[in-house]
Amino acid sequence: MASPAAGSLSPPPRPYRRFLTSALHKRFVHAALISLLVALNNAFWLGSKKDIIWSWFPFGPAGIKALLFFMSSLFVFILQIATLNIGRQTAFSPFAAFRTNFLSVSAVQTLFWYLVSGWWFTEAYIWSSPELGWITRGNHNTPDVLNERPIFFRLYALLLAIAYAGFHLYRGNSTLIIPVSKLPSTPNPDIKAQETHPVEPIQTRLQRKLLPLLMESTLIPAAVIVAAPFIYGIFLRNIFWQLHLAMAKPFFNLSRANARPVGYPPLRPLYLLRCFGAGFLLILTWDLTSILFLIYLNQQPTKSGLPLSASSKDPNGTLLNGLKAKRDVVRTFAFWELAIIASKHKERRKAIFEDIERPTGPMWSQMVQAGLKILQEVQTRIVGPPPAAPQPSVADHIKSLPRIVPEVPTQSIFQASPKPGVGERLLASPLRQIGSSQQPWHPPIEQTAKSVETKLLEYAKPPGTTQTPTKSLAEQWMTALKQSRVGWFFAPTNAARINAVVLGSPYGNAALIVDVIESVTKIQVASLTEDTYGKATPTVPDTVRTFTKTLNIIEDHVSKHKQGVTGEIEEVEIIIARLRAGLKELLSAFQVYLIDQGLGIADLNQAKRAVQAPGPDEVQEKPKAKAVEQPTQRRLFQKDAQKKGTKDRQRISEDQIPRLEPSEWSGSNPPNGRLFQRREMEQAR
Repeated sequence: MASPAAGSLSPPPRPYRRFLTSALHKRFVHAALISLLVALNNAFWLGSKKDIIWSWFPFGPAGIKALLFFMSSLFVFILQIATLNIGRQTAFSPFAAFRTNFLSVSAVQTLFWYLVSGWWFTEAYIWSSPELGWITRGNHNTPDVLNERPIFFRLYALLLAIAYAGFHLYRGNSTLIIPVSKLPSTPNPDIKAQETHPVEPIQTRLQRKLLPLLMESTLIPAAVIVAAPFIYGIFLRNIFWQLHLAMAKPFFNLSRANARPVGYPPLRPLYLLRCFGAGFLLILTWDLTSILFLIYLNQQPTKSGLPLSASSKDPNGTLLNGLKAKRDVVRTFAFWELAIIASKHKERRKAIFEDIERPTGPMWSQMVQAGLKILQEVQTRIVGPPPAAPQPSVADHIKSLPRIVPEVPTQSIFQASPKPGVGERLLASPLRQIGSSQQPWHPPIEQTAKSVETKLLEYAKPPGTTQTPTKSLAEQWMTALKQSRVGWFFAPTNAARINAVVLGSPYGNAALIVDVIESVTKIQVASLTEDTYGKATPTVPDTVRTFTKTLNIIEDHVSKHKQGVTGEIEEVEIIIARLRAGLKELLSAFQVYLIDQGLGIADLNQAKRAVQAPGPDEVQEKPKAKAVEQPTQRRLFQKDAQKKGTKDRQRISEDQIPRLEPSEWSGSNPPNGRLFQRREMEQAR
């Protein structure tokens, strides 16, 4: 084992995100290859069928067209990577979800990349179709004119991009949701049953999502192809015609007769059906690209059956770097890997326990602190941050020496300023006050806003009343809006409030919390037989306190806001069950060592009470017990005579007890020793 001096001189471990990025790149390549097959399918159906062999053979014109169509999928991959989030969306209200989805930077990125992808798909399709050229060639009697069919198809593809961008934001196609499993009701020795994330095989997930994808790819183009001719003919025909005419004039000889479109658009049913087919393939390409990206990323952080950090020269240091990462994606996969190590890899657990000579402390102590920090963040979201300690002032520390000579009076050497005039008195004082403040423009704006709001409140108050409303005008409008028919869109629900506070907002990562609970619990229990140096046992009391506090805080918050909640907080209930099971397992395994390791009796009793799940029957029995006790107390002491008689009997019985000196005791236990000790304690008081 390396010495501390050698450990301090060793280079820092390779960051965990390097290994994670390498694994994600490999999965991205697999998803891209399948997308390339989808692009080859598009090239076959949208290309020419004159030659049966070359229409699908990849090493030929079909392969070139497939690469062009693949660029549409590549743009969606770029969007997915740029806007990737972990966990379900947890907004307080539908309006908050709408604001997060559609009024954000990610919404602009989503619309931009789908427009680029749709435009590229359109140009690749028009290039592979000779009848969709820029102009329609005339004969010796008719001049060349703009071809209006590709103009309409470009508009149709842009409308599809806008519609699917909204669908992408609404459904959350850039959100990686790692499922969490419920705690098994009975102990199961099967390793797969003990996994925290039930991830199905890729083929099974693709087969399950194939039918919904086909339905979406049919409904969206069908709805757009119905609305597109009206939008094009009524609003955008002249605009798109002028744009195409300006781009075509430098390359083609067009007469002035092409200045405006003539007649009705050449949108025959057969051509509209052809546009619908191309739109179907475009939407199917986007759907499959999004699904493939999320399915291939949602896999265990392993490589050839081993954790990702196993290929590092310093596996434990690399994994610790991932546990302390700031990015949610890196931290989530690092704790997922730690949970896999806790349940499957015994040798790796022993290596973590034996890594005790690092300059920053034992490896497991640092790992468990990183995990408990996640649970402390949950506590902070619910009860708020702890109050900050008051900072001691400088005057409390610096004590000046006693003065021997009195302080010499000093006089100003500057000439006294002249008396200000009337105009200077009116302007200088307000300007000086504004300039000397930390926020020069804040006070005037705040005063002006308050005065305007006061005037509006006076104007808006009901006639015949003299009191000004206590609520501000904005609060009154929001209250009236919530009480209206559209109030459901702005009012938060109890289930949304519970999910947002416990799991986090705007995206709740329940997988991270579950992995922290399971990994910390299983590794600490395994330390009883695998920890050679006993460095993991001192971390158990802090774990028990954190689990107990987190469990009590979450349960109190859920009980306060559970009214009207039916099955909408499943992930929060899973976390509560995992916390209770983990705490129970720790108390059962370390019951002999907890007191010796510094866990107080009060903390131990509180943990034991937290382990017991509160039942509805116990809550209903509590008021009945109080109702029975009260008449019993009144029946015992109804009269003062009974109280006085009882006290006299007690006093007489105590006076009749003979008091023995210590010399008269026989044996180690004197007669009436318990009463004698009580009398001695009364005299000492």
